[in-house]
Amino acid sequence: MQTPCLCPDHVAGFFSCTAHPRDVLRGPRPGSVALQGWLHNRLQAGVDNQLKKLEYPRMVDYFRNRPNPFASGEFWGKTMRSACVSYQYRPDPELLAILDASVDDLLSTQTPDGCISARTYDEQPKSSDLWERKYVLLGLLHYYEIAPRPEVLEAMIRMADYTLAQVGPAPKTPITETGWAFYGIESSSILEPMMRLHQLTGEARYLAFARYIVEETGGCKRGNIFEAALQGVAPRMIGDNGVPKESIAKSYEMMSCFEGLADYYRVTGDERWKEAALTLYRNIRDQEITILGSGGGDQPYNLGPGTGEQWNNLAAEQTNPDMTLMMETCVTVTWMKFCYHILRLTGDSTVADEIEKSIYNALAGAQKPTGDYYDYFQQLNGSRGGKVNFSTDIAGFELSCCTANGPMGMALIPFFAVMEGKRGPVVNLYAPGTWQGTTPLGGPLSLRLETDYPRSGAVLIEVMTNPPAFEAAEKESFAIALRIPAWSRTIRLAINGVDVSQRCCPGSYAVLDMAWHPGDRIELTLDMTCRLVPSPGGVKSPAGQYQALLRGPLALARDRRLGGDGDIHAPVRIKSHPDGTVELLAMETLTSITPAVYDFAQVAFLVATEHGFCFPVIDYASAGNTWDESSAFVTWIPKG
Repeated sequence: MQTPCLCPDHVAGFFSCTAHPRDVLRGPRPGSVALQGWLHNRLQAGVDNQLKKLEYPRMVDYFRNRPNPFASGEFWGKTMRSACVSYQYRPDPELLAILDASVDDLLSTQTPDGCISARTYDEQPKSSDLWERKYVLLGLLHYYEIAPRPEVLEAMIRMADYTLAQVGPAPKTPITETGWAFYGIESSSILEPMMRLHQLTGEARYLAFARYIVEETGGCKRGNIFEAALQGVAPRMIGDNGVPKESIAKSYEMMSCFEGLADYYRVTGDERWKEAALTLYRNIRDQEITILGSGGGDQPYNLGPGTGEQWNNLAAEQTNPDMTLMMETCVTVTWMKFCYHILRLTGDSTVADEIEKSIYNALAGAQKPTGDYYDYFQQLNGSRGGKVNFSTDIAGFELSCCTANGPMGMALIPFFAVMEGKRGPVVNLYAPGTWQGTTPLGGPLSLRLETDYPRSGAVLIEVMTNPPAFEAAEKESFAIALRIPAWSRTIRLAINGVDVSQRCCPGSYAVLDMAWHPGDRIELTLDMTCRLVPSPGGVKSPAGQYQALLRGPLALARDRRLGGDGDIHAPVRIKSHPDGTVELLAMETLTSITPAVYDFAQVAFLVATEHGFCFPVIDYASAGNTWDESSAFVTWIPKG
């Protein structure tokens, strides 16, 4: 077999640092973003304490020995993907050596017919087999982005061809007859790596298989999920047969299919499929996503397999007293990745708002401070470290699907922080650090961000480039776009001290298109005024029964460790202005709480009540981080 000769630009993969004609934005080149501070530390903790510490040979053992346990093959692929994207952010020789060895180990399990599977031949392609193969292909695809070795590409092609020989129209096994509970939705998510392999190789057979999934089977035996999304069917109703205990609206498996659909649109140009992805995105955002940036739950509509992991109208039901399991971390990460596709396709800054909300709340809240573990389900009120639906023992470490997936969400952050448009860099995330790239005409360009956001809303961006190199392009005008979050009611923006705030509109990008020079300074101040948000109305929780405090992208929470006046679960009347804003007080105002009590938090404030006392709050991600009842927390605060 002759392996295609691929230059690095052809290995752009998920982040598409090469421009695609149907994308408005593209990701930055690997290594071009260097974060500092809190987010970088969280990401790096996962690399050092999880991705470098796992026993990779034990994950490969599932393919070596084929013991047939449920979904065991997903762990290698999820972990490899997370580790490879982390490496793309910050190259690490130690990590690369681990990945090289593990890929070699995995390839040693491939049989002459091309099979890489954790299932014996008589169990293929049944149950979770295709789901696991999807993750193997994704792991290898991400590895190939950092180490484009011909034998890896050949292994992926042989594995994909082996799958095509088994699955498809009769007499092959129909894809909708595979999977374990969701009538083919889980298996059809193999659409994503098949589309990426098609883009990598140009081989028409992989596109034909994708067409079979999207346009012939529709990804589900109960009906075409892509057409259902296009028609605006509510996410929780997709695949519905009227029996709650037989529901199949599994949250992250469904979104995984639509990640593949986004690439199917990029290749085919069929606008129906772009609209299907956009419509599903809007419906999930409006109907399923909580104030923490995640979704899925165990009540009150869909009671089928994957308890706590199905769409359940959670945007309205997030205060439902019967809800015990919600916001699986796999859902959080896949929602972020799906949003990243939508952001690339549309350039809509409000999509970036959604990713930021997930980062600072659901994702960061799920990660243990040590970085080696992710909570399976998130709680709005409660404590961390609860029920785990699915995990496997890897040399004594209980690796759940969410712990394998969580680092992928963290690794996405730098590739989201600064993206690239046709006219220049697009700043999505206000974290301290640098970005290095080029102007539209190829001149060298870099940005340096100084900020303590989201502690405050003040951001300084400096154009940083060696003057001799910059002078070659000094007559070139280009744009620096800044995300103006929809929640920021007032904005101050200045360039070199000159006010240009009129260019800002909440929920859009401020596009600063001009001739830039080394040392130019952009000063942005976002409105971090706290907003008091009433709870939505659900089937068992009347609207307004609870209240939440949101400040910038952060949800704030009461935490048992902070003491203060009253029980954290007690109803209170929070002092607020007629426009729904709340004045937060400095924690130092309450002398009974010493700084040592709350110095672990990103932010800490006091909230005044109409009862004459104040109570302390911290950011949601810091609340509950002892992972026991001593730091029980409340985000939806009962209203007095």
